[in-house]
Amino acid sequence: MRLATYLAPDPAGPVEVAVTRFAGRVGGELANINRWRGQMGLAPLGEGELEAAVVRFASLGHDGYRARIESAAGVMLAAAVYQEAIDQTWFVRSTVPDAGVADRLERDIFAMARSIAGLAQ
Repeated sequence: MRLATYLAPDPAGPVEVAVTRFAGRVGGELANINRWRGQMGLAPLGEGELEAAVVRFASLGHDGYRARIESAAGVMLAAAVYQEAIDQTWFVRSTVPDAGVADRLERDIFAMARSIAGLAQ
């Protein structure tokens, strides 16, 4: 399932960024967000809370979203991109120890996800 693992340089030490791909839409957006929130020790969101938790993006044949999930356990930067032509969803994800590391890496990690959809930054 994991296609690649990247080590992003950071002054605090290398940060692992995982890229995975699954068939279809993989259970849906709310299920994905809630799974990630659970991994960070947070309660699940309700359907009405989803839009406030994600930032959406799209291009021809692609749609995606990104989320920054913060908890006492750290910060998860996670993005999903559905690619219609192959009916698969790509995920780019990293969990970092604190907001400072997340602030330094967020733009690049989310740019990697957007590049799957052919979008810059």
